[in-house]
Amino acid sequence: MAKKTNLSDAEVATLLMASPVTVCEWLQQGMLHARIDVGGSRQFSLQDMHHFAREQSLGLGRPDRGKLRILIVESDRRLSHLLMNLFDTSSGTLETCAVHDAFDAGRKMLTFRPDVVLLDFNMPRHDGFEVCRHIKADPASHGVRIIALARCADVALKQRIMMAGAEACVAKPLSSRALFETIGLSFEPRVQVDCLQ
Repeated sequence: MAKKTNLSDAEVATLLMASPVTVCEWLQQGMLHARIDVGGSRQFSLQDMHHFAREQSLGLGRPDRGKLRILIVESDRRLSHLLMNLFDTSSGTLETCAVHDAFDAGRKMLTFRPDVVLLDFNMPRHDGFEVCRHIKADPASHGVRIIALARCADVALKQRIMMAGAEACVAKPLSSRALFETIGLSFEPRVQVDCLQ
């Protein structure tokens, strides 16, 4: 069988370990290019996607198709526990780990090797911006997706968070639906964390 050279939106999201929403944003910003096939669907060149990933220092989908690893860095232990339960509903495809401060986050980056970090930007005694920049500056982790968990209704704050290296910002109080969509998970969770501070 010939190797596939054209990818759909969903396949690009999987390859780049990004949410479909992020892929659409990259398209709108002109960072990605697609052609429209005869059926009206977008098609992306696999070669272009590899080039884009190198330019943006993005990791590519796990070659072993193993579980998606999510590291939760959240100072609120109650919220952290609820997030662990939320992701546990899909334990066949996800592996999660939670820590509560920047120091433990640094250690887990080395041992757990996450694909996605859900980072609390409101940690007491720790600067979420500095943690984010440190993850992105390290060659071993610069391809890790960072999703900020913050009270980010303020447009200026959200821009600062994105400039620090986060891919997206999910506003607190959290909506489990928004969180799943941002990560790119398609299943419907049984546990809801809506309206949690």
